[in-house]
Parts: sequence; structure tokens; C-alpha cells
Amino acid sequence: MGIKQLNGGYVPAEDRILLRVSTDEGEEFRFWLTRPVTARLLAANRTIAARTVAKKFSPQVAQAVTEFEQQAVQQQTRLDDEFVPGTNFPLGEAPVLVVTLKLTQIEHGVSLDLGTPTGANVNLKFAHHLAQQVGVLLDRLQVDAKWLIAPAGVTETSPPADPGGNNKLMH
Repeated sequence: MGIKQLNGGYVPAEDRILLRVSTDEGEEFRFWLTRPVTARLLAANRTIAARTVAKKFSPQVAQAVTEFEQQAVQQQTRLDDEFVPGTNFPLGEAPVLVVTLKLTQIEHGVSLDLGTPTGANVNLKFAHHLAQQVGVLLDRLQVDAKWLIAPAGVTETSPPADPGGNNKLMH
């Protein structure tokens, strides 16, 4: 199944991201992504991107290359193209909640398994560049949702940095 187009939007009434994936075969899959699933997907995507670069460079160079690649992908990713919906809906027209996910590095990209509450599993394969663009899309959507998912290198339990340098904790 070749991926033709991806589309996403934050739906405040559901507090979820609606991810739509259309294929070259005219199929469309619609998924609900919750905050925890989105956080896991973004973290796994960043880890795989960093590992891919680390295979080619020393750790110091790899970090710089990873940051440069992230900036380049953010600038090159177009999020304003009109989405062309599919005509066939293998999972139905209503979005399906994603309850499990597994992102695995494969030879020329990543393989993403999305599990549903009924036990169905949808496998999507992305080239590395497309996987990075999916990360850009989801990161922008989580920012719109005000989910405060930590960027790469920051743990979710770390207190937010105070721009004034005053990091007092309130209890």
C-alpha cells in the first residue's frame, strides 16, 4: 500500500488528533490519536531519526546533523495542500481510535503498526523523509492542542524552563 497523502487536524470536542491517510489505491484510513499515543509516536519517530544519523556520524556530529535535518524538514514540509479523500474506507468512514502503536526502523524508512480497540492492526510504511514530515505534522497539531508534549531531549517530568532564569517550584 503506497501512501499518497496525509492530513491531520486537532478536534477540540474530542481532544484528539484526526489523522487521515490516503493511499495510491484510493483507500482512506481515519484514526483518532490521543495525547499519550501522539507522545509515544513522536518520541519513537525522533529516536529512529537519531539512530539513523548516528550510524553515519560520531555522536557530536550526529546531534548537529539531526538538528539540521529537523529544521530542513520543518521548512520543506507543506501543510497547506488540499487533502484528496479516498473512495474506499477499509475500516469504515468513522475514525478509529488508536490504542497501540509500534514504530520500527526498516531498511529505507519506518514501519508503523496502529492497533485499534477491536484488535485490528493497520501497517503503514514510510520512507525516512516522509516519517520526519509526519513528525512535523503531529508536532504542529499537538502544539495547536496545547498538549505540551516535550520536544526531543526533554523528559515529560522536567519542569518547564523559566525564560527569566527563575526556576522556582510551586507545591
